[in-house]
Parts: sequence; C-alpha cells; structure tokens
Amino acid sequence: MSVAIPASAWLHDWRVDVLGVAAVVLAAAYLWAARGRAVPLARRVAFVAIGCLTAVAISCGPITDYAPRLFWVRALQITLLLYVVPLGLAAGTPVTVFGARLSPARRSAALRALRSPAARVLGHPAIGSGLLLVTPWLLLFTGWNLAAMRSPALDLLTRCLLVTAGFVYFYTRIQADPVPRRYPQGLSLLITLVESLADGILGIVVWLGPLLYTAHYAALGLDEDRMRLSQTVGAGMLWLLADLFGLPFLVILMFALRREDAARQVREDAAEDAREGARADSNDATGGAPSTGLWWESDPELAHRYRR
Repeated sequence: MSVAIPASAWLHDWRVDVLGVAAVVLAAAYLWAARGRAVPLARRVAFVAIGCLTAVAISCGPITDYAPRLFWVRALQITLLLYVVPLGLAAGTPVTVFGARLSPARRSAALRALRSPAARVLGHPAIGSGLLLVTPWLLLFTGWNLAAMRSPALDLLTRCLLVTAGFVYFYTRIQADPVPRRYPQGLSLLITLVESLADGILGIVVWLGPLLYTAHYAALGLDEDRMRLSQTVGAGMLWLLADLFGLPFLVILMFALRREDAARQVREDAAEDAREGARADSNDATGGAPSTGLWWESDPELAHRYRR
C-alpha cells in the first residue's frame, strides 16, 4: 500500500457525509441571513468558502476515506478541522449575521444568555486555548483515535468535536462577534506565540516518537518504513502546517489590536477634551480667574488617588 492518495481518488472517491451536508445547509442559511445586510464580502467568503466548503471537501472527499489508512492524512484532517474550518466560520461573524434575523425580544434574550456566568466561563481564553492544545494530544495518544478510525459514528463525532473546539477558540479570540467578555488583543497575541511552541512540541513528539497504531496499519498492508514515512509527514502537518494556517489568524489579531489601540486613543482624547471643557467652564464661572488648585486636582484619577 502506498503512502500517497491516488490521483484518481480526487476524482472518484466522493461520498455523501453528514458533516458535509450540515456544512452545505449552514452555508445556505448564512447566505440567507446575510442577504440585504451590510456584511462585508470578505466575511462572506471566509464563512462560506473557507469554513463551509472546506468542511465539505474534507468530509465528502478522499481525505475522510483515507484518514483511517494513512497517518499523515489523519494529521491533515485534524489540522484542517481544528484550524482552517473554525477560523473561516468565526471570521464570518455568524453570531452577528444570524442574530440580526432575530426579533428584538429574542435578540435581547440571546445577549443575556451570552453574558451569563456560564457563558463567561466558557468564553475565557484559557478554555478555548486549552481545547485547542489538549484535543490533539488526547486524540493521538489515547485509544480515542484508534477507536474513531474503526467506528464511522465515533469518527463523525470526533470531526464535529474538532470543529467545535476550534470554533470556541477562534470565536473568543477574534472577538468580531458579541462575546461573553472582551479581553485585550495583546493577550491574544501572547497566547498565540505560546500555542505556536506547543504545536512544535506536538510535531516533534510525533516525529521522533515511536510508531503509532502499528497493528492497525500493518493489517492494512503498511510495513514499518512506510509507517515511519507517513508519521514523519504527519508530524510536519501537525507542526508546520498548523503554524502556516495560523498566519491569517495572526494578521486578523494584528488588525484587531490596531483597531483597539485606535479606539482607546479616541476615548482618551474625548476624556481630555471633556476635562479641558470643564476647566474652561470653571474659569468662566469664576469670572475668568485662573484656578488656584494644583494641576493634578483637575485629573479625576489623580485627584481620587490623593483624595483631594
């Protein structure tokens, strides 16, 4: 058995898959909800093309068929479902798009639920980051992956869980949609750097570690040399490809950080203008006489700190 997917498979080995059908329905629902709305084209492309259509290609194409047979295909599938599909879905701001179609009462109820204590816990950066980092380790180094390769139902559930874990991560980190609680984008950049190191560790462990699932692959006709080659390529998928797919996310964070800095500067300028206006009004009230107080007494934060 070769460690490559035959070229003919990309033409003939397509099938109907539950996750693929769900992705098509979701894309149609998104386009319906976005019609007549000021949803930027880039967001529509991200959700439909990068998110939904990639999920269709993975689920209905030869990748899902060959994932139980070759380790590197399984690693590619994990990387795409954990990083690419969820990033596209989250970048499309689905909460905003679908929420706009709700009635005012239901929209208010949804926002209250979104700001509930449970949602705030799930929306914490540690939860999304933990899911993204821990899930591949649990999948690859426990009996989970082997069981999923042998059970179509468990494999479908596993793929859905990968997309869900990735979406929670990107949704709470991009923060383009309403989220339970907003965090500084500088924190997101720091977390991203740490996660890049974690991806590297996972790739190195898979690359240099012992062969995985040898009995399973031997039963499919792979010898140890081809197992090692497939696992080495898979390690590159989990390490280098994950970091490569993370570059668009890094660009999104940089733009978000710049917008955050610009908004903070606007707020600071407005506050300074308000203080200047208050000092001018005070001078007018005293007949134009200058204030006899110290300069810092007009600053609310410093005045409160020194209790003046």
